[in-house]
Amino acid sequence: MNRSREYAMVLVMSGMMAMSALAGEASTSASAGNRGGGNAAATANYVGDGLAGLARTRTRTGAVNAATGLAVGVDSDGLDFSFSHAIAGQRGPAYAGTFNLSIGNNGHVSGSYGGVVAQGGAVRDVAAGGATRSSPGGTSTAFARGNTFPGGTVQATTHTYNRPAQRVVRPVAYRPIVIRQPARLGRR
Repeated sequence: MNRSREYAMVLVMSGMMAMSALAGEASTSASAGNRGGGNAAATANYVGDGLAGLARTRTRTGAVNAATGLAVGVDSDGLDFSFSHAIAGQRGPAYAGTFNLSIGNNGHVSGSYGGVVAQGGAVRDVAAGGATRSSPGGTSTAFARGNTFPGGTVQATTHTYNRPAQRVVRPVAYRPIVIRQPARLGRR
């Protein structure tokens, strides 16, 4: 590939990446299981236009395997928050959940949440995660999944909601009109 085509590709890709970063986005995921002595993993990511952001993960394995991911940020489009967690012990059920919320600077609210419980079986794995974006037409997604072997049951659910920006009408405060006349001196 010649040099000018390479530069053109870099410019196009840079433009596409800049367009995708115009809105704040927070995403997290967490998984845990008791397979092979235990496992736990978490991810957290925040992308915005640079006002403030935080992404943290924490995992622990042993008798109880746990993972958490947290991403929160504020940018010119609004506030984005994402939190996911998972826990699985050597005995008992395994659980994972997620909560995601965006509040746009125009009042648009989008969110999602979900959870999964896996019980029974000798091996139990669960994972949950989601992402939310505070662009003018903000979006939010969530996933939850689980696995048991042999046998067992998995119950998973996710929900998402969107509330478009509401037009705010502020009434004008009522002010009584007072006409003041100069005082008259003397008689009439």
